[in-house]
Amino acid sequence: MKAEDIAAVATGVTKQWRKQRLAEERSSRAIDRREHMFSDRICQTDVARELIDKAYNEVSGDGALPAGQRPMFYAIREEFLERTGRPLQWKYFTSTLLRKHLNLPHTENWKVTRDPRGTLIEPHTKLEIPVGTLKIDEYLLDMGLDVSDLPQLETAFPTCGPNNRYQALLYIEKEGWNPLLKAVKLADRFDIAIMSCKGQSVIAARKLIDEICHEQGIPLLVLHDFDKAGFSICQNLSAVSWAAEEGKRVAYHFQNEIQVMDLGLRLADVKRLNLKSERCRFTGDFDPDWKLTDEEKAFLRSNRRVELNAIIRAADFVAFVEGKLRGAGIKEKLIPNDAVLAEAYHRARLIVRLNALIEDAREEAEDDTAVVPKTLRKQLQKALTAAPAMAWDTALCDIVAGLADGD
Repeated sequence: MKAEDIAAVATGVTKQWRKQRLAEERSSRAIDRREHMFSDRICQTDVARELIDKAYNEVSGDGALPAGQRPMFYAIREEFLERTGRPLQWKYFTSTLLRKHLNLPHTENWKVTRDPRGTLIEPHTKLEIPVGTLKIDEYLLDMGLDVSDLPQLETAFPTCGPNNRYQALLYIEKEGWNPLLKAVKLADRFDIAIMSCKGQSVIAARKLIDEICHEQGIPLLVLHDFDKAGFSICQNLSAVSWAAEEGKRVAYHFQNEIQVMDLGLRLADVKRLNLKSERCRFTGDFDPDWKLTDEEKAFLRSNRRVELNAIIRAADFVAFVEGKLRGAGIKEKLIPNDAVLAEAYHRARLIVRLNALIEDAREEAEDDTAVVPKTLRKQLQKALTAAPAMAWDTALCDIVAGLADGD
């Protein structure tokens, strides 16, 4: 064999190794990849397939409640690391492992919830549907409405805002819990409004809180992670921090004093629920208004934190939130004062009687012998050409009304 042939073979064999060694000079993490690359590999997909089944059953209570992606991630990441030797990354879990798993036949009826990533807007009906798993499922089911049904007067007492409708505003630091809380009817059972943002609250949220909690005298209840950021989020929902004032970074100036109740995770909750912490980098110091214990400060200064998502089981999370609400005094259903009750009673009585009259009138008004005009389509086309933004059924009613006037 010629010398150049030997060199070519050697170069081909060592090419991958040389590439890896060059990578290691740029990144220490590449050393870990080498150990994995040149050892007996464990198929991550096979491990994930087993763990995801177990995680879904644990989080959802064997399918009784919706399961969020984040709690499922928390449920498997430690065992995944133990069995594969590699940390599980959130993006890899959601976009690869879980996505593949949800294509398996036995997961067809799983309710794995994801944060809505957009909105479907219908023309004319004013419907706006968040593009999330449960909302889209509901929308698809509602598409089978009976067109023979005629609307009746709405029996609900008209409200907008807290007055006569809800007795507290619950702010949750993270999004993603809404499908679960809706499934267990938490807001309806406690008569509370629920709002969430990703991380620090937006200006619109602070303005809403500032006005409705003051004007209607309802408390703001804040649910957050047990970490420095969580306490900061709670504070910034009702007051401007000293750092923002000094740095001239104030996003919103609060106008009113409101009642704020911190329902966030505390160290006592972490111990009682046996929640697992995760590593983080602690910087800065604590605001004196946060009222943390010395033990809690020491825990957070040790570069540890505990997220709400560490409460993996859906039923456990619901029980945790319910316990916090009851501890804050949110126990009984909201019932308006006597003057409002009297007004609502007379309104309800009128609506019930009017709805009965509508049903009776329908039976008399129904006319199966009516002949559909042969020119109906042309009339509709003409009307819609004149008013392009009009819905076809609105134009149809206008045509029918004109024919009725002619009769």
